[in-house]
Amino acid sequence: MRRARLIGLIGLIAVSAAAGLGACKNKGHAEIDGILIPQADGTIDAPEGATMAVSASTIDTAKVPDGSPVVRLAIAREVPWDRVAALVERVKAAGRTPLLLTGDDHEVKGFRLEDEAARGVERAITVIAYVDGQACVQPPGAIEAKCVKSPDGKYIDRAFLRELVREQVKVFDVKTVEVEVASGLPWADVVRTIDGARTCCYETVVAVRLKRAPGG
Repeated sequence: MRRARLIGLIGLIAVSAAAGLGACKNKGHAEIDGILIPQADGTIDAPEGATMAVSASTIDTAKVPDGSPVVRLAIAREVPWDRVAALVERVKAAGRTPLLLTGDDHEVKGFRLEDEAARGVERAITVIAYVDGQACVQPPGAIEAKCVKSPDGKYIDRAFLRELVREQVKVFDVKTVEVEVASGLPWADVVRTIDGARTCCYETVVAVRLKRAPGG
């Protein structure tokens, strides 16, 4: 596997040569009620509860189950992030606790959007994910960035994103990452971005939080 790097004012863009790496459908990946869910490495156990399996065509109208305190959300990979976030808030408004589901290969697991340890930490590395398959990493307070982009622009390259975050964690000794994702970013890429940052650094624990809009 080869990478081409371009170093300039805006940083570095690394391009992987394996088109579709991590983006293709795999028969061994976790699927719930016909919904293929994203893959992640930094997962948690998924407790029992009612499950909502939703696609792009059903996510906005699916009914939140009654009775179960925990609602497991199996969301199709292609659903845009703004609609995923809206469903999470709808489940909370119904008095339920949402649990996002991802796959560890064929096994169904839970996935955290944010880590408690990242809350209130002022100094953080910034990761920004775009819908064109590019993700950029900025050190605390910097205006320059290092970026990675998949060759076809159709997915976030999690492996190279990990490498860029790991480099910044080591150089700046910062173990908090703030992730900013575009509203139209596919749910699978949201997971890749958060998971890539969270699992960047082997034995070094990195905490992740989402960037809030002003006043949000």
